[in-house]
Amino acid sequence: MPRYTLGPARLAVGTGALQYGRLVVENGRILEILGNDGPSDFALPLHATIASGMIDVHTNGANDALFNRDQGHAVETASRDYATHGASGFVATIMTAPWDSMMHAASEVAEAAHGLVERPAIAGARCLGIHFEGPFLNPKYRRVHRHEWIVPASKERARAMVDACRGALVMVTLAPEIPGADDATRFLFDQGIVCSAGHTSAKYSDGMLAIGMGFRTLTHAFNAMPPLDHREPSILAAFMQEPRTTVQAICDGFHIAPVMIDVLYRALGNRLVLATDYMAPADSRYRIEGGVVRSEDGTIAGSALHCDQAVRNLMEYASIPFEEAIVSATAAPARLLGIERECGTLARGKRADLSIWDEQHEVLATIVGGRPVFGAHNLLPITATSVG
Repeated sequence: MPRYTLGPARLAVGTGALQYGRLVVENGRILEILGNDGPSDFALPLHATIASGMIDVHTNGANDALFNRDQGHAVETASRDYATHGASGFVATIMTAPWDSMMHAASEVAEAAHGLVERPAIAGARCLGIHFEGPFLNPKYRRVHRHEWIVPASKERARAMVDACRGALVMVTLAPEIPGADDATRFLFDQGIVCSAGHTSAKYSDGMLAIGMGFRTLTHAFNAMPPLDHREPSILAAFMQEPRTTVQAICDGFHIAPVMIDVLYRALGNRLVLATDYMAPADSRYRIEGGVVRSEDGTIAGSALHCDQAVRNLMEYASIPFEEAIVSATAAPARLLGIERECGTLARGKRADLSIWDEQHEVLATIVGGRPVFGAHNLLPITATSVG
């Protein structure tokens, strides 16, 4: 892919800082960050901002497609859809279902994810791997995960999950207090897989034990866990307190009240990870109501949130500027997944996974591996140089 220079523009570098300059991209990576003055191949609209491409670590699909149900088709759908919202990567979530169905869905999603790498011409955002949300959950906090599909954790089942994903498994959400969790998580940790605490009855002390065991993140804070009580604090308090961890939050204003997002951000700063938990209605038993997906009994099943809106919401709820809010959608999820050396910030040698925003913080374009996958018409050529 030819070398090109993009900008000048505001650069939200991913540390909370803002600078001004131009990016030089070559062979799909950031070759250099230059000052404002000098030649450029592609100009941007006035007051545009370049940031890293966003990463959604928890999504159940895109548009009307679900990874559990639509599998490979859902991966291609999500790849295209996520690119339109400024995301360069997403992790495909397989929800609790009959065991064999989960393993089959994971295998098909893994194959489709590998196919995107092999066919970059059709790709948008990259599928960064698979996340199992269940089936090792606490039944008391299962929410919409059906009771009859929840199974005890074990090393053997954890091994089967890894095998089904063929190298694509990156995260498992499970309740750390349930029987068998110790053996399952030790095996998963040995494979380099992130274990996230969620759908759990765990209190503060249980949370500290889980962190000591190796848990480093918490799935959808406040949701499917005990409340943050002032006398008997929940697992959330442990993850808020421990600086080695991250906390995922659904920043739609419904799953968590805006004021509590502000509280979370004040406590966590760059350890807050924005995750959408996007879920199309699975069938006629689900509906979108009040900005969220609900089951027949009114239980919240997932969100209708997109990652660019999550950033705008965080800016509003926590009263912070874009360059700070974007960290929770770029650098923080990259650290969670252990890929921060490859992406998540604007730095020399990192992948040229970029999101470009206008003055109103709407996404103008998305670049993945140096190649525009959305909004190429907003990259205004100055010379005859082509992006390829």
